[in-house]
Amino acid sequence: MKLKFISGKQNPESDDTSMLKNFTKTIACITIAFGIAPLTATVAQANIAQATSTTSIPINTIRLEDTLDASVKLGYFEVPDRNTTVSAFDGRMRRYDVHMARLIALSHQFFCAQPYSGGIEKVMEWEYRANNGRTNMGNFALPCSQVEQTVKTYGLGKAVPMKVQLASGSTRVVNVRPLDIQGDSETYSFLKFVQTIKPRS
Repeated sequence: MKLKFISGKQNPESDDTSMLKNFTKTIACITIAFGIAPLTATVAQANIAQATSTTSIPINTIRLEDTLDASVKLGYFEVPDRNTTVSAFDGRMRRYDVHMARLIALSHQFFCAQPYSGGIEKVMEWEYRANNGRTNMGNFALPCSQVEQTVKTYGLGKAVPMKVQLASGSTRVVNVRPLDIQGDSETYSFLKFVQTIKPRS
């Protein structure tokens, strides 16, 4: 699937943007990493507190590891969900779709901002496990050029704190900006894109 490019969407709005526009965008802006489907303003307002909670989409473990190959970084992503096909916050997104969005956002923040190293495309390889680690959802190799194109397409939303075990061995809470989705068109576009991300055989 060819991703569309939305120029400059990830940049914050200028200071001269009106308060009304900022408020409207806050309500209408759907953060894909939280799995909220496009809703009316009233419903969106009611869900803002839940959506911005660090427990909105529970994650057990995020762990990063370096390899001897500078173009490859490993990640381990574990969630407690027994069923990742259930709707996230009664929206169109499944928990699985939300997890994929988080993998992309994490890849961008920790490895893929510069997609190439020495002329070689970098790859972020994730081991994704559900049901508290009991269910292997697969190993996903995300090429950094694809990660960065996705970030450019959907932009980045408000930072969400996530506990991450870094390659150095330390663990800290990191503010990660998740993918940002706005409107039905982008929601369906991302859902279709997720279907193209296949685990390695």
